[in-house]
Amino acid sequence: MNSKYAILLVGLVALTVMFSGCTSSSSAAEPAEKEILAVYSCGGPTEALADVNAEFEKEYNCEIRFTGAAAGKLRKALEDGAYADVFLPRSVTHSEVLANEGLMNPDYKVYQFTDWVIITPSGNPKNVSTIEDLLNDDVNVYTNSKSSIPALKAMAPEAESINAIYDKSAKDYDCYRKMLSDVASGNADAALVERRCTTLPGIAGNIEVIDLPRETMTPQIGIFTVGVMNYTEHVDLAYKYQEFVLTEKAQAILADHGFIPVYSEQGQELYNNYYPEYLSLNN
Repeated sequence: MNSKYAILLVGLVALTVMFSGCTSSSSAAEPAEKEILAVYSCGGPTEALADVNAEFEKEYNCEIRFTGAAAGKLRKALEDGAYADVFLPRSVTHSEVLANEGLMNPDYKVYQFTDWVIITPSGNPKNVSTIEDLLNDDVNVYTNSKSSIPALKAMAPEAESINAIYDKSAKDYDCYRKMLSDVASGNADAALVERRCTTLPGIAGNIEVIDLPRETMTPQIGIFTVGVMNYTEHVDLAYKYQEFVLTEKAQAILADHGFIPVYSEQGQELYNNYYPEYLSLNN
């Protein structure tokens, strides 16, 4: 064979191999498209669910698009046509309504509880132990009556005392985080907050937490549900998410953020003693 043509032939073969190699390599490198799950939740558990969602995404190689806002606003959005695969509202009522409207599947579950507590600066300098103590003249109380769920709403059975506390409040906030910082720094003697707030960075370890009787809580404010929307385009993944929130791993994360997981010892006690009408949801 003419050496000139031999060199040309070798070059053509080399180019063919090179480009075919590039093509197969490029195709193999294309990542598989991740399934996307739209999750709506009331705002309170946002930090806790961010950690739960991160674990779920790793375990199921998917992406969660999370929206956190007031449960009532989210329910209204869903009723007006907004899309979500899973909804986690505070209260059973929102899930009941959506299920009755045919928007949520009826097999929603209770996944956690919450409560309100008194917080004081470290050492509890005024020896506060009850709601009544907050009414003492020498106790400087801060409030957050303009927050989305103020103490008056969360603790309706104590409305008379809470209103009296609001009347004597030394400072009222529309942001609970600012109020928490002021209590932790000793500018106030006490405040009423949801327990989850006591676990936030900069607050945990810098305050005292005083438990209150469960009877002080507004029942529907103290319970959370998780349900799958009946029009979800990701049925299997949506139900895996609902199941995951109830797993030991997720429940431990919720507890770390100050919530009371439904399957914890305390959660089961609350469920049986204060919400017996909903026991069938998790059975």
